[in-house]
Amino acid sequence: MSAVGPLLSEYRKQSRLSQLDLSLLADVSSRHISFIETGKSQPSRSMLLRLADVMDLPLDESNLLLHSGGYAAAFSQLDMSSEAMRPVQEALALTLENHNPYPAIVVDGAWNLLMANQSQQLLSARIVGRRPDSSPINLMEAVFREDLFRPHIGNWDKIASQLLRRLRKQVVAYNKAEHETLYRHLLELSPPENWQQPESPDWDGPMLTVDFIMGDLTLSLFSTLSQFGTALDVGMEGLLIESYFPADESTREFFETLAQQM
Repeated sequence: MSAVGPLLSEYRKQSRLSQLDLSLLADVSSRHISFIETGKSQPSRSMLLRLADVMDLPLDESNLLLHSGGYAAAFSQLDMSSEAMRPVQEALALTLENHNPYPAIVVDGAWNLLMANQSQQLLSARIVGRRPDSSPINLMEAVFREDLFRPHIGNWDKIASQLLRRLRKQVVAYNKAEHETLYRHLLELSPPENWQQPESPDWDGPMLTVDFIMGDLTLSLFSTLSQFGTALDVGMEGLLIESYFPADESTREFFETLAQQM
């Protein structure tokens, strides 16, 4: 039996769709979906692309579905340093630069740090004595490590718990080995007790902040996550820009002073 049937079935169940649900979304008969999954029918390339689209599969999983059906990949996976990715690199660099004097970073789909603006580099140097781009680093791992951010985050239990719950959702939703590996690794780094259970909010304000402790000063920051909306490249689709903003006046004043060092 072709590998496409079992893989389609796996992705369909992962998307929490019945064969009837998928058939309605893709405007095909549920019998045809059943025949594909049981190997009685060989889907066309266009059919697999349609099914991947309605299931909202990530581009890499869409490629896998095509490959399992004997077709070439539809979406590229270019190196970030390639000429074709230069506009992407320039857009990211411009976005990070324009966010100074506040911190901003770019991470890939597995939360590996790829880029950081000058403010983030200076902040990291102040907190842990080195800039985040001095060696490869995983953002989530950095939060859990004693030699990096963990001892410098005043509300570490809340931040670490939130990150673990977010990563667990990624493991369930995307079933990627890189997420599973990172998730298991973080669980070995003494996570907070009862991190699985969200606590009732006991902080003031509309969002959870990360509170960095620097001597007598506490820097309170909140962040936004953004990504490319029209990505047709596997790596580009996974890129995330995390931009931090001051949550109080003393934090704002700190970064305005920091800007004088840029």
